[in-house]
Amino acid sequence: EHPPPYHPLADLDPPDAAAPESPELYDLGVSSPQLDRGERGFAFRNDGPLDMRMDPTTGRSAADLVNEDSIESLTRILRDGGETKWAARIARAIVNARPITTTGELAEIVRSAIPAAARRTGGHPATRAFQALRIAVNDELAILPGAIDHAIAALAPRGRCVVLAYHSGEDRIVKQRFNEAVTGGCTCPPSLPCACGAEALVTLVFRGAKKASADELERNRRAESARLRACEAVA
Repeated sequence: EHPPPYHPLADLDPPDAAAPESPELYDLGVSSPQLDRGERGFAFRNDGPLDMRMDPTTGRSAADLVNEDSIESLTRILRDGGETKWAARIARAIVNARPITTTGELAEIVRSAIPAAARRTGGHPATRAFQALRIAVNDELAILPGAIDHAIAALAPRGRCVVLAYHSGEDRIVKQRFNEAVTGGCTCPPSLPCACGAEALVTLVFRGAKKASADELERNRRAESARLRACEAVA
């Protein structure tokens, strides 16, 4: 019922040269069933308790975070994970409104903290704040680099690792780790031939990240922010 956090990828078996080509698909972030269940506290469409933990049996919940962290800490979380210029205003409003216990309460606090003119575009103003809190609660950006490295190391020869990211911070990490694997960690100047002995672990299946097509978005609006990248293990 509770999807594992990224770090158990370290427990994957090492690659087997005799194994058939094996694909790996990682769909980062929260799942649609989690968003749709109000009791999990990931979204504000269905009012529920502030939780947001991938595993609700361990760690700090979103309620702990919004009711205990300082304005400075909340500002950093909202700025880094939500990429919003209103981070400081939202953090101050959260602290002033404590205690906060439900997703509906928090969504209204965030909405009220943002100037009226800024609320008219870009969807519900609380969306980015909820994303930022979820990322912080589950320590997603800190865990992801090592998880991607372990996923690449576990690929069978010619196996592919495909990653769907929904946040620019996630996508940036995936891009960095894929590029590192393409060079094998080469430290030589880009303008010179490699002399450090590094060997490529993967090749990119395509350059850059792919976005959902218009047809896909008609079927699934939640794919709007998705960015897909793929690499293939060298044989």
